[in-house]
Amino acid sequence: MPLYEFRCPGCGPFDLRRDMRDAPSTAPCPTCDQAAQRHYGVGVGSRPKGVLRDANRADRARVDRARTGEPVVTGPPSGRRLPGAGAHRH
Repeated sequence: MPLYEFRCPGCGPFDLRRDMRDAPSTAPCPTCDQAAQRHYGVGVGSRPKGVLRDANRADRARVDRARTGEPVVTGPPSGRRLPGAGAHRH
């Protein structure tokens, strides 16, 4: 679900997660309940912080999969090797 930024005239900016089909141009401010206008910015998302700051897209995707509980391959397969699988023959 995308994160949308709204700006209340009295309280300032706040963010709401909405489905793309349900993203209105105005939303009630969570503090004062005034109508706040949706702000269109250039940024697509927030920049990664911490250990993922210098990670590439594949590394970040791997961490996202791990957070959701999807199995992540972290090393070579375990078990018996097939005969002749180690030698490359071109």
